[in-house]
Amino acid sequence: MDLEFRSIEELKHRLMPALRIRVRELKKEKYSVDEDSLWEYFVRIWQEKKNLTLSDLVDDVLNAKID
Repeated sequence: MDLEFRSIEELKHRLMPALRIRVRELKKEKYSVDEDSLWEYFVRIWQEKKNLTLSDLVDDVLNAKID
């Protein structure tokens, strides 16, 4: 099943649960971060990649190492 999003905001909305979980995890590790800044971080990374699936994006959000 291919998912297509009509806008970047629709994609952000779809990824928001994963972003919220990751923000909570990072705050437990004493990082000062919010969903919007994390979103902007990943958008910059994803712009360089092609053919990403929704599962790829969620995996990036939940498992990326943040330094």
